[in-house]
Parts: sequence; structure tokens; C-alpha cells
Amino acid sequence: MTSVKSNPVPPSLPSDQDRDSARIRFKWQFSLRALMVSTTAFAVWCWFVSILPIAFSQFVIGALWIVVSGWLITGIVFAKGDARAFCIGATVVATSMWTGIGGRFAGGFQSFFRGVLLHYGVGEVQGLELWLIHLFLAATAVYNGYLCILARRYIERDS
Repeated sequence: MTSVKSNPVPPSLPSDQDRDSARIRFKWQFSLRALMVSTTAFAVWCWFVSILPIAFSQFVIGALWIVVSGWLITGIVFAKGDARAFCIGATVVATSMWTGIGGRFAGGFQSFFRGVLLHYGVGEVQGLELWLIHLFLAATAVYNGYLCILARRYIERDS
């Protein structure tokens, strides 16, 4: 007589929320080589943008700002879930630059940056300053988008 083994119960599939939270986690582990390469690339980038004419820098940054703003607004209209929450949070930062509060935020970073340059005796670097301010604003937009994802998950969990 042969025995028939029963199939074990298959593990449950992860829920959408589990998959979304797994996608949003960041790994902040990297090798020393990756750190050295990224530091060198950032230094070369800083040198390059500091020698560019300021008008060219303004043109490129403005074009990037328009493209990214359009992408974020499209995400607000057509995306769902975490993608929409991210686009809403990032758009808040992008559009606040035309208000007094957003302008003061960027102005505070600019004052801090100039203070650091004066402390180390570096001269005026307008091109680099312009790029770093907008890099700081882009990083703030990404972080605010991430906070909106967390807020959406918290609100939906409790409702």
C-alpha cells in the first residue's frame, strides 16, 4: 500500500502593503570603493559646474525643473497609491519655491553655503552655488515625497 503525502499548505502570498514597504526600504550599505568613486565623481562634477557660464547653468537647471515638475504633476493626476503620494509630496516642495516660505528655505541654504565658503576662504562660486541649491531642493523634494508615502500608509492603516 502506498501512502499519499498531503501537500503542505502553500505560504500565503504577501499583501500589496508588504510588497510596497519592501520596495520602499533603502539599503545604506556600500563599499569603500563605491564611496571613493562617488566622492571623486562629485568633486569632478563640482569643478565642472563651477567653470560653466552661469547663463548655461541657469538654462539647464530651469529645463530640468520644468521637466521634473511636469512629471510630478502627471503623477498626481494619473498615478495611484505610493506613487501618487510621492508625487504630491515632491510637488509641494517644487511649487513652494514660488512662495515666500519656499524662497526663504532656499535662501537659508544659500546663506549657509556662503558662510561655509567664507569660513574656508573660498571665493565666489556662483555656478556651483546654483547647482548645489537646486540639488538640495531636489533632495528635499524626494524626502518630502517619501514622508508623504509614510503618511498615506499610516492614514490608510488606521481607516
